[in-house]
Amino acid sequence: MVTSNIDTLVAEVHTLMAQSDKCKKAFGLYDNMLQPTFIGRPVEFSEADFPRVEYQRRQQFWDPVRLALFTLAIVAIIGIAIGIVTHFVVEDDKSFYYLASFKITNIKYKENYGMKSSREFTERSHQIERMMSRIFLRSSGGGRFIKSHVIKLSPDEHGMRIFMVLMFRYPSTDSAEQIRKKIERILYQSLKTKQLPLTINKPSFTLTSIDSKKMRNLLNSRCGIRMTSSNMPLPASSSTERIIQGRETALEGEWPWQVSLQLIGAGHQCGASLISNTWLLTAAHCFRKNKDPNQWIATFGTTITPPAVQRSLGKIIVHENYHRETNENDIALAQLTTRVEFSNIVQRVCLPDSSIKLPPKTSVFVTGFGSIVDDGPTQNKLRQARVETISTDVCNRKDVYDGLITSGMLCAGFMEGKVDACKGDSGGPLVYDNHDIWYLVGIVSWGQSCALPKKPGVYTRVTQYREWIASKTGI
Repeated sequence: MVTSNIDTLVAEVHTLMAQSDKCKKAFGLYDNMLQPTFIGRPVEFSEADFPRVEYQRRQQFWDPVRLALFTLAIVAIIGIAIGIVTHFVVEDDKSFYYLASFKITNIKYKENYGMKSSREFTERSHQIERMMSRIFLRSSGGGRFIKSHVIKLSPDEHGMRIFMVLMFRYPSTDSAEQIRKKIERILYQSLKTKQLPLTINKPSFTLTSIDSKKMRNLLNSRCGIRMTSSNMPLPASSSTERIIQGRETALEGEWPWQVSLQLIGAGHQCGASLISNTWLLTAAHCFRKNKDPNQWIATFGTTITPPAVQRSLGKIIVHENYHRETNENDIALAQLTTRVEFSNIVQRVCLPDSSIKLPPKTSVFVTGFGSIVDDGPTQNKLRQARVETISTDVCNRKDVYDGLITSGMLCAGFMEGKVDACKGDSGGPLVYDNHDIWYLVGIVSWGQSCALPKKPGVYTRVTQYREWIASKTGI
């Protein structure tokens, strides 16, 4: 019985195996599971048996174009993020202004302190401003101090009284009263612990909060101060480089005393400098052809068209001893029919004390709307250039101007040329920075062509004519 069953089972297995072989042959399949594999020689098949299937090549995602676009997107996102953070950080700060008044007991008042253009006032003011900077910048909150400007020095029986504007940046959430107390605390602590060059009488110290308009009005009593549109001082370092080989002025109000003198119907003729709210200083040769003030207008701002401010002329005063042939005494005054209001974009420049002497290679700036090539067109946008003073001895050398430079003239530029004033800049300012206060030291007068080697610009030396200016204007 057992044997019979086994025989039957074996017979069924053989039947199944036979059927499996028939299936394999029907589908062309072979069982190679038990066949040996030969490494090193691949099995070859014909294309007829196995036709080649072409697959589309997958484009690499990080090709150079996509990678560049992705990088730019990341940079843009980072920039926007930084901008947002900066916006909130910067906007969180606010400008605060204070009028400070105090007595100094170890200095006696001098009469020249009453003249803000005098050397005595300038030097003493700078000493006081430097002392204030030292007090606040070395304090724990020193980063909040921006600038100080002395407004007035007046006599006092115990020495001298100082009036000055102090500028700070603090969080907008702080109140002016809170900040005032912080400032007083810093000052009083300094008076106790630091050796200061000037002795401040502590009980005399007062600090009054003022708004930006009051601050600007107080600073208007000082000449030569440049301010940005946000009522922050513009440092001299902002003006690093018409004007031939110069550059366009970067900011509105960078040179707020610059004037364009224009003949009605003929356009820009010369530059000029604002020295008070009614008087302009320029070159005499600008009025060679036309001295009728009714034919002239003066405009202010960094562009001729459109001007920021425009005024008519009411009077023209040419120096009595102006000599066209030698260019001596090339100086003139023009009076506006209507005074201008001082602002961040219209401001007067300081006139230097007659005793000021600039050594050779002193950095000075010339500005104007003149051509940027010899005999070229007027520029609508104000240009500026840094030049250096050149001694009269050098300028009078035979290979330079061969003795034509007189005591009333000042040379400035570079002996190799390249940077210079040119046609249309005549009458404009040559200015010098003294601790962020700007002084008019020269008036664009003459020169041989423009920017030639060994032919620097020649300017009217303003210090030589201080008495003449004062006699005509009272300034």
